[in-house]
Amino acid sequence: MVKSKIPDGVWGAAEAEYVRAGLAAAHAVLDEYPVSRDAVHHHMARRKLVPGVDFVEPQAAPERDSPQVAELRRALAHAQRQLAKAKERTDDLVEACTEAAREAVLAAGPIPPVSAPPKDVRKRPEVALWHMTDWQGAKATPSYDSEVMRERVMRFCDKARRITEIQRADHPVRHCVIAFGGDMGEGLFNFPGQAFEIDSTIFAQYVNVSRLEVDVVRAALATYETVEVVAEWGNHGRIGSKRDAVPRSDNIDRMTYELSRQLLAGEKRLKWEDCPEDVQRIEAGNYRALLMHGDEVGRNGFASPSTIVQHVNRWRSGAYPWAFRDVYVGHYHQTQQWGMANGEGNVFMTGSTESDNRYAGTMLASSARPSQRLHFVDPDAGRVTAMYQVWLD
Repeated sequence: MVKSKIPDGVWGAAEAEYVRAGLAAAHAVLDEYPVSRDAVHHHMARRKLVPGVDFVEPQAAPERDSPQVAELRRALAHAQRQLAKAKERTDDLVEACTEAAREAVLAAGPIPPVSAPPKDVRKRPEVALWHMTDWQGAKATPSYDSEVMRERVMRFCDKARRITEIQRADHPVRHCVIAFGGDMGEGLFNFPGQAFEIDSTIFAQYVNVSRLEVDVVRAALATYETVEVVAEWGNHGRIGSKRDAVPRSDNIDRMTYELSRQLLAGEKRLKWEDCPEDVQRIEAGNYRALLMHGDEVGRNGFASPSTIVQHVNRWRSGAYPWAFRDVYVGHYHQTQQWGMANGEGNVFMTGSTESDNRYAGTMLASSARPSQRLHFVDPDAGRVTAMYQVWLD
């Protein structure tokens, strides 16, 4: 026998089940009464009751993807897997470099402080500026390798010391700015086959270049009363390929600088700060200049001299938010100088310690004898007073 009227008590039980477990549970309470699920749903809506967490209406079966959509889904899944693998490779590279830094510090051992030179109390001092760039540490050519690099770099330090003594016959030179210009190591990720044109691994490059930077700074500290290092990183310090998701500032050059900086942390006469930006600032009294590697301008790291000068002129006219007089550039392994539009500043391009680069000679028809740059600056007038191209071969 089917009942035609639902007692209030039964509706109350159904409402309690609706609130607890949803529409299906409420309808089960009313199973022996002639009432549809829609009627139960409308009743609960009129009572403004909220169904419980188990309220799930039956869903229609999903439509099958078209072949194009299925292919897109597979491509997206593949891209996501590749991205995860690339990130894992990047994390491994950064971790390896960090571990290399730790081991290199341990292997280096304690570095004693450098004795200060005698004080020069004369007036009108000038500042020495060493622009040292593009060592390409570990690059192997018919006339260049890691040992030749060290010999040539230290030869520059000795020549810079002797030239400084000549300058001191006229005026004091108490302070030195060392501008490390990038590409201090050859790297391993810049072109196919690069692994066959080096004489040491990334780890060995890291250790050897860092220790050489330390030796350069120590040589300067033995010559000048105070030393400041301004360090720029180059394209050969890039980690991974250009397509890898690695920040530009995660750079092997920058890592060698940080290791050297930490090894020399006890030198009270040394100022050396980190270099997170890709263009650095040099300031000595009233003299202000920019230090860039050179790959920042142009396409694929190459630009003509006129393009470089035009770019710098735009910076000088206000595009760069810091007033400067000169710009120091490396990257091209040549020594050049171009005047700027204001008739005062210059773009100074400095050579490399490397020699017999077959790619530069064959593909770019460009080669130069190894050299680095030494300037002397009047900090009051804010300009360069003497320039030297220091030959290293």
